[in-house]
Amino acid sequence: MKRLTFGLVLLVIMVFVLGCNKDEDSSAVETEISPEETVDTPEPEPIKEEPQNTFPLTGVATDDDIDYRVFGVMIENSRAARPQSGLYQADLVYEVLSEATITRLLAFYHSEKPEIIGPVRSARDYYINLNNGYNGIYVSAGGSPQAFAMFERGQVDYISGLEFDGSYFYRSSARKAPHNMYTTYDDLIKAAERKNRSLIDEVPSLPFLEEGIAVQGKQASEVAINYGSSSNNVVYKYDDENNKYIRIIGGKQSLDLETENPVLIDNLFIVEMTHKVIDKVGRREIDIYSGGKGLLLQNGVYQVVEWKNEGGQILPFQNEKSLGFVQGKTWINVVPHLDGNVSIID
Repeated sequence: MKRLTFGLVLLVIMVFVLGCNKDEDSSAVETEISPEETVDTPEPEPIKEEPQNTFPLTGVATDDDIDYRVFGVMIENSRAARPQSGLYQADLVYEVLSEATITRLLAFYHSEKPEIIGPVRSARDYYINLNNGYNGIYVSAGGSPQAFAMFERGQVDYISGLEFDGSYFYRSSARKAPHNMYTTYDDLIKAAERKNRSLIDEVPSLPFLEEGIAVQGKQASEVAINYGSSSNNVVYKYDDENNKYIRIIGGKQSLDLETENPVLIDNLFIVEMTHKVIDKVGRREIDIYSGGKGLLLQNGVYQVVEWKNEGGQILPFQNEKSLGFVQGKTWINVVPHLDGNVSIID
C-alpha cells in the first residue's frame, strides 16, 4: 500500500513537471512566432537635381532666373575714386585708358546685385560699343562728344546719372565731386523702368571650358601692366590658396570700400589695341574691332593668344580656335602695346 501511495505521488509530480515544461515550451514557441519588431531603416537621400541655368558671364550653375539684362556701369579709376564700391561683385570688367595715364572701368553686373556701386563716371564711345556686345543697359554720368552723339542716335539703351542725380543716384559727402556719385543695383532697376528700358532679355554668354579640363600654359605668378604712371599701374598676383589673381593698383590691393572684400579674378585677358589721341583733353580713339595679340592668364599660367571681336565681345583665340574661360570672374585689360606695357614674372 505504501508503495502504491508513493507511486501515485511520484506520478503526480511527474505530470506537474511535464505540464510546466509544456507551458514553458508554449511560451517559447509563442515568442518565436510573435510579430517581429519594426526596424527603422534610413530613408534614401533625395537625388540632387542639376541646376537648370548657367550665369552667362561667369559660367556658374544656378537655379535662379538668368533672363534679365546686364548693367554696364562706368566706374571711375583715378586715385581720388579708389577704393571703389561693388567692383568685386562685377562678373566682367574692361579696363581701358580714358585720358592721359588714367584708366576707366566698364563693370558688368548680372549674377550679383551690389548694394553700392561707384563712383560712377562719364562715357566714351568705345566703352559703349563694348557694352553693346552684351546687350547691356549702359550707365554713366556725362560723357565725351562722341558718346553723346551715340546717345542721341539711339545706339544704346542708357541711364544718365546726371539726369537722376539726387533720386536714383546720390552724392557721398566723404568725397569731392566729381568723384562721389554712387548708385545701387535696385536703383538702377528703378531708373531703367523710369526710362522704359526693357529689363528682360538674354545676355550673350562668354565661352567657358568644360568642367575638369586642365588649363595649359607657362607659369605666371605675377603680371605687371604699365599704364604710364606709378599711381595707375596695375599688378596682378596669383593666389595659390584661392586659385585666383588679386589686383593691386598704385601699390595698393583693390579692396571694396565698405566691406574690404578683395577683387579676385579667375580670368585675366590682356589685349593689345591701337590707341590714338584725338583731342587736346587727351581723349582717345581705340580700335576694338581689328583683332590682335593677347595674353590669357588662368590658374597661375598664361598663354600667348590672339583676340577677336565676335559680335562685340573681345574673345581669345589660338590657331583660329576659340579658347574658353574658366568659371568665375573675368577682367579684360586693354593696352596700347604688349611689349613695353606688360611684363610677366614666372
